Amino acid sequence: MLKKSQINTMLLLLILPVFCFAELIWQDDFETETGWLLSGEFEIEAPQGLGGEHGNPDPQSAYEGEKVLGVDLTGLGDYHGDYENNLADREFYAISPPIDCSVFIDVQLSFMKWLGIEQPAYDHAYIDISNDDGSSWIEIWANDVTISDTNWSLWNFDISDFADLHNFVRLRFSIGSTDGSWLYCGWNIDNMEVSGTMVDFGAIGGIVFDSQTLEPIENAQIMSQFGFTYSDENGDFLLNGVPEGFRSITVVALGYLNLTLDNIEVFADDTTFVNCEMEIDPSIPPEPQNLEAEIYDNNNVHLFWEAPEESEDIFLAYNIYRNDVVIQSVLEEDYYDMALISGIYHYFVAAVYNTGSSLPSNEVEVEITGSGSDDFQLMNDDFRLTNYPNPFSSSTLISFSCHRDTENTEILIYNIKGQCIRELKMKNDKFEMNEVIWDGKDESGKQVSSGIYFYNLNIDGKIKASKKCLLLR
Repeated sequence: MLKKSQINTMLLLLILPVFCFAELIWQDDFETETGWLLSGEFEIEAPQGLGGEHGNPDPQSAYEGEKVLGVDLTGLGDYHGDYENNLADREFYAISPPIDCSVFIDVQLSFMKWLGIEQPAYDHAYIDISNDDGSSWIEIWANDVTISDTNWSLWNFDISDFADLHNFVRLRFSIGSTDGSWLYCGWNIDNMEVSGTMVDFGAIGGIVFDSQTLEPIENAQIMSQFGFTYSDENGDFLLNGVPEGFRSITVVALGYLNLTLDNIEVFADDTTFVNCEMEIDPSIPPEPQNLEAEIYDNNNVHLFWEAPEESEDIFLAYNIYRNDVVIQSVLEEDYYDMALISGIYHYFVAAVYNTGSSLPSNEVEVEITGSGSDDFQLMNDDFRLTNYPNPFSSSTLISFSCHRDTENTEILIYNIKGQCIRELKMKNDKFEMNEVIWDGKDESGKQVSSGIYFYNLNIDGKIKASKKCLLLR
């Protein structure tokens, strides 16, 4: 049978809260070299009580030990013990070595300080922090009054917003800018410590799918402040390296509204699974439908598709993608990709509107295994005519190819009224792609206005092919 004292002890243990005690991550008492980067008159030496032209001088001794980090401790400058006049912004600085906080949260900074600095209308002292090894800096303190210490005092800063779970944290103490008059002793720092609470890690996993069709969504990006990953072809994902506790993720997928899930409880060495139901973004215009591809003459591909559903947005053009790269913009629902080398090609088409691009169409795969014939047939009486880019803003490259010898070849540009505004002479090299640039100007050299224009391939006075293009200035 338990004694009364034992029962009271057990009850006390049951009702006591669980405390997470801070652990020391990094410390520096400045007695040995630890890798500080010093600029200007910052040095690590024993203070000598110098300075104090205005305010108070440096301390006569360190808070503990012999050395401190400070400005002109030994009389380096023109004003022994004080910082200099007319310094630029943060001209004198001391940058700490990198501090690894990658497995800590609630990170805190503390140090003993003795500081002399005039009010910020004239002189400035700063503390900055970097969590990317010094590539960028965030200000965490600046003097807002004149400070003239007469003794050592403890300063504490909560740097968790910047340092938690980062492995290349640096601290920077600086002086500057300063004006051209009163001088003070500047920074004196001793017994610096960075502490935090160590955490364990788990993972967040799950599936991303369409909320209406329940189909999985591939290549959705799952992001947290601790990293990111992508969903696979089955919509599955696993985000590792997430600290235990309540966490959030954001899911981004093309054509869907962003989804944020909060308060996901993560446990050490375990995976928490979530369902990510994505809703279609109603602001995205409709995409082309039913893309198909046909191979002819071994190495030429004819792509054709159906127009998107009707939309209030203004349609401008189709972008043709081959292996995820735009190769052409067209206005019609078909495209000829010519003279391909052997290989596997993936195509999709997106519609371009005045409000932006649609989602991609379905993707088709084509495998080219031959080199093609010497006498391949092209549309429009054996001629292929195209321009790129289309739409265009300043100039566009018009090209055509033909398998027959021709003479007197030219491109004629017409406006929407049917008026010929420009003639571009060309030569025809048999079996080659012949090119000419239209700079968006008429015969007089004047820039034409935005709108739809037609360009005809004219050979020996006869129109062999005609296309339209869109100029957007």
